[in-house]
Amino acid sequence: MFSTVSNLRIVLLGKSVSENSDVGNFILGRAAFDDKAPPDVVERVRGRVKDRHVMLINSPQLLQTNISDHQLTQTARESVYLSDPGPHVIVLVLNPNQCSTEDEERVKKVLGAEQGFQHTMVLTTQESNETNDILQKIIQKCFNRHFSLQRSSSPDDLLQTFEDIVQTNAGRHLVCTEGSQYFTTNQQARTRCECDTTVCDVSCDK
Repeated sequence: MFSTVSNLRIVLLGKSVSENSDVGNFILGRAAFDDKAPPDVVERVRGRVKDRHVMLINSPQLLQTNISDHQLTQTARESVYLSDPGPHVIVLVLNPNQCSTEDEERVKKVLGAEQGFQHTMVLTTQESNETNDILQKIIQKCFNRHFSLQRSSSPDDLLQTFEDIVQTNAGRHLVCTEGSQYFTTNQQARTRCECDTTVCDVSCDK
C-alpha cells in the first residue's frame, strides 16, 4: 500500500566520522558534513534530493562499543530530537571487514525490538574480502535491506530503498521513549491518515 512523506528524515548510525560523513555527502550530492568533526557531535543537515526534502542526522558514535549506557541514551534521544518528531529511516553504516559480535550487540541495544529494525537498512562502505557472518546476521535482521556503496553507485538507488522502507511502514516514524536508550515506534492512539484509507499511528506524518 502506497504511503509517502513530504520531509524524509534519516539517521546515520556508525562508528566512523569520516565514513558517516561520506555517506551523508553521497546522499545529498554535496560536501555537507565535516569528516573531521568530533565523534561525539551529532550533526543535522537539510537538503533536496530529486525534489524531495531530506533531513539527515549524522550520529557517528552511536555504534561505538566504548560509550556508556548513559551516553548511548543521550545520543539516541538527541538523534530523535534533531529529527523531530522522529526518523523514518535508520542507516547502519558498517565496515564489512571490521564487523564484530560487539557491533552486533550494540546494534541490538540501539534498535531494540523488531520495530526498530523495520525502519533500518545496512550500508557498507567498503568491499568485503570475505563473507562476514556477523554482518550477514545484521542484514537479515534488517529484512535483508543492504546497499553496498561503490564508485558507480547512484544516490537515486539509495533513495529508492528509503522510499521502500517508508512505504513498508506506512509513513510511520521512530521515537525514543522516556528513559529508553533505543528507537521504537509510537504505539499510542491510532488515527486515520488523510492521504488515503491507511490506518496509521499518530506518528504518521506527511
